[in-house]
Amino acid sequence: MAAGAQPNSFTDRAFFEALVQNGSDAIITIDTDDRIRFANDVIKKMFGYDPEELVGESLTTIMPERFQDAHRAAIERYIETGERTLDWSGIELPAEHRDGHEVQVSITFEEYEYGGQNVFSGIMRDVTGRKERERKLEQQNEQLERFASVVSHDLRSPLQMAKATLAVAKATDDEEALEELDELLDRMDELVDDVLELATQGQTVDETEQVSLEAVASDAWNVAGHGDIAFESDDVTLEADPERLQTLFENLFPNAREHGGAESIWVEATHDGFAVNDDGSGLGHVDREQLFDHGYTESESGTGIGLNIVKTVAQAHGWRVEAGESDEGGARFAFHEVTTR
Repeated sequence: MAAGAQPNSFTDRAFFEALVQNGSDAIITIDTDDRIRFANDVIKKMFGYDPEELVGESLTTIMPERFQDAHRAAIERYIETGERTLDWSGIELPAEHRDGHEVQVSITFEEYEYGGQNVFSGIMRDVTGRKERERKLEQQNEQLERFASVVSHDLRSPLQMAKATLAVAKATDDEEALEELDELLDRMDELVDDVLELATQGQTVDETEQVSLEAVASDAWNVAGHGDIAFESDDVTLEADPERLQTLFENLFPNAREHGGAESIWVEATHDGFAVNDDGSGLGHVDREQLFDHGYTESESGTGIGLNIVKTVAQAHGWRVEAGESDEGGARFAFHEVTTR
């Protein structure tokens, strides 16, 4: 064999045909009438069709219905004007399997002449797995960002209270203030555990118990309340996670004071749950549909986190939360479908 010569098999047409048929990419060739002229064997694995079933059919056979009209228009425009409506190299689009489920594919189109006619070949690679990994990574990143915001937000109230209590203890050498500080630090530790659980478990609560509405609301008021505001609570027994329920109250109480200007807050039992009311400015200036969305706020000093935490805690218990107007013209947050006795 002469130096530099290649084995005959590498110049054999059958070899290259085998590469096309048995490679990892699906290949379909269409004519200018959008009719499939060729499909390789990988089509069966990727889309569930035997190649010979597709020959003579439109490319829209493996295309979700919502893209079919745009596809036909794009072909007609290209044939008439030579203008491409999208990039032909590595475009990612959903295709449709024979059984109806969608397959995420990366497609590269090539145009060439065959038998005196222009034809187009699409080389398709299944990227469903990669797209799913990207989606999960994006969700994880959003969850981490939200978790960081929640930790910062929920720890702020007890931290500020702890600093104030420490200042009193230093100035007066008050043992009672030091004990209160110790309790606040314990509460901060519990909050860290709580938001970690929210971040890792999402919308579920593993363990609940019978708790006193008045007791949990009062504990939350001691952390996040304000001495200048009147506070009262009904006493009723609820099936709830006490830590998460306290977190719910700790986010509602400052919201009423700081954003509503409330002078009075009361927690009442209802026939199917409970409600938190205030006599502040109410909710007339907010978008009710976005009120519980993460990041939504109408206040320059607000974080848009507190009410989203409230909704998350409620959903974790299977409760429905509704925002409305209290009897005093302020805000009312009612929680329904709670077992009471």
